[in-house]
Amino acid sequence: MEIIGYVASALIGLSMGLIGGGGSVLTVPVLVYLFGINPVIGTAYSLFVVGTTAVVGAIPKYRNKLVNVRTAIVFGIPSILGVFFTRLYIVPAIPEHVFSVGGLAVSKPMLLMLVLRYCCWRHRFL
Repeated sequence: MEIIGYVASALIGLSMGLIGGGGSVLTVPVLVYLFGINPVIGTAYSLFVVGTTAVVGAIPKYRNKLVNVRTAIVFGIPSILGVFFTRLYIVPAIPEHVFSVGGLAVSKPMLLMLVLRYCCWRHRFL
C-alpha cells in the first residue's frame, strides 16, 4: 500500500505544480487511506506539505517580481492565524466520541474525514 501511496504522492505533487491548488483535498485521503495515518494528524501533515509546496513554488515568482506582496500579506496572515488557532483550540476541543446515530458512533477522525468529503463534494473536487 505504501508504494501506491508514494505514486499517489508524486501525482499530487505533479498536479499541484501544474494547477497550483487543491493539494489538501488530495493529500489528506492519501495520508489517511494509503499510509494509515490518523486523520487528525494527517490534516496537520497536509497543511505542512501544501504550505511548503506553495512557498517553494512562490520563490521563483517572487524573484521575477510576479508576486503582489501586499495581497499575499492581506490574505496570508489571516489564513495562517486561522489555521493556527483552529489547530490550537478548535480541533482539541472536539471530543473523541462526537455523537451516535443508531449503531454508528461518529468519532473525531471520522468527523474530520466526513467534513473533508462534504467540502470536496460541495466544491466538486471529488
